[in-house]
Amino acid sequence: MLRSLAYGIGGFAICFVIAASIEYLSDPIFWQRYLNPPADPMEPGPDFYQPQFAMDEPPGPFFESVSEGAESIDLAALEAAAAWTGQTGGTAFIVLHRGKIQIERYWQEGGADELMTGRAMTKTLNALLAGVAVGEGKIALDDRIGDYIDEWRDTPQGDITLRNLLHHASGLENPPLGPGAWNRFTRSAWTGDVVMVALDHGMEFEPGTLFDIGNVPSQLVAIVTERAVGEQIEDYFVKKIWQPIGANRGSFFMDRADGMIHIDCCFRTTPHNWLRLGALMLNDGMANGTRVLPEGWVKTMTTPSPRNPNYGMHIWLGNEFVTNRPYSERRAVGVPHTEPFISDDVYFFEGGGYRTMYIIPSEDMAILRIGKSHPDWDSSYLPNRLVEGILRESIAR
Repeated sequence: MLRSLAYGIGGFAICFVIAASIEYLSDPIFWQRYLNPPADPMEPGPDFYQPQFAMDEPPGPFFESVSEGAESIDLAALEAAAAWTGQTGGTAFIVLHRGKIQIERYWQEGGADELMTGRAMTKTLNALLAGVAVGEGKIALDDRIGDYIDEWRDTPQGDITLRNLLHHASGLENPPLGPGAWNRFTRSAWTGDVVMVALDHGMEFEPGTLFDIGNVPSQLVAIVTERAVGEQIEDYFVKKIWQPIGANRGSFFMDRADGMIHIDCCFRTTPHNWLRLGALMLNDGMANGTRVLPEGWVKTMTTPSPRNPNYGMHIWLGNEFVTNRPYSERRAVGVPHTEPFISDDVYFFEGGGYRTMYIIPSEDMAILRIGKSHPDWDSSYLPNRLVEGILRESIAR
């Protein structure tokens, strides 16, 4: 009997080893990352984002800093906003108003030449790239994504449209963050094959019927755009966005050395380059005298989506006041606001840790705040205090 028990245990052990080996070999890069995690999984250091697609282009012109005493925003308001930013975990803070830098401050490890991750601010880059592809006639917003993703051509997932993905209303499974190697959020973030993981998601709802922020829909926008334009998405980004806005250094996290970039999270670049991206939106898709985004695309991006008046196409809007702006119709996670926005046309890139770039077209203003999470964060504070501080009589419009 003991011999039979031993054989049984040995057989179980062999089956376990075989199963574990198959699982490991299905995505070895994920397991390497999972078994060697960063000290803080929510704020990995630069060394974790390997391999990477790095860019180092010749820089174009940057915005002139305003002369001392010629600020178009009250200096006390600027200093108060900077102090609040520093007290609430900020590492970088820049205010662009009427084409000039009003204030630029750094804290902790921050600096003008430091590559800083925008985390989910990265998602908005997908909407910029999709807009270029739409403008070139390579794809249309209401095209089925199954027309570009052969693996989903004849599946329910294939009936999702590019518009659904950009509105984060795809209807796809969206598992929440949780512990363990089989958590699908963790798998999508650290996988060695973002395409494989993205396409391993089934449908939970009809497309267009539920607002639900997730990483997979953003990565799918990049997959669809890449296949529609017929070139790697990072090359398309450099040629169509990065070089025209005059940006220089930056890097995307890649799933593997010969694979695809993550464009659902964690793009890293300097504060100046983040601001260049904000200014591109502020200037209706123009940069350095060149039209980068199709005419009218910024308006399309910032039109409220059917399921959420505070979300457009991969960008947040400040249309309706809620004290906790939700990331999903089915989960309570959100961002705090203590008051409505003063300006009714605020929209913004937003990433984990309350990284935010506000754009206020009516005031010709862009505000960049890079940093980490803080319990006293209030997403209405910076734009409201700075709009209140505008010296309207000092400079003619």
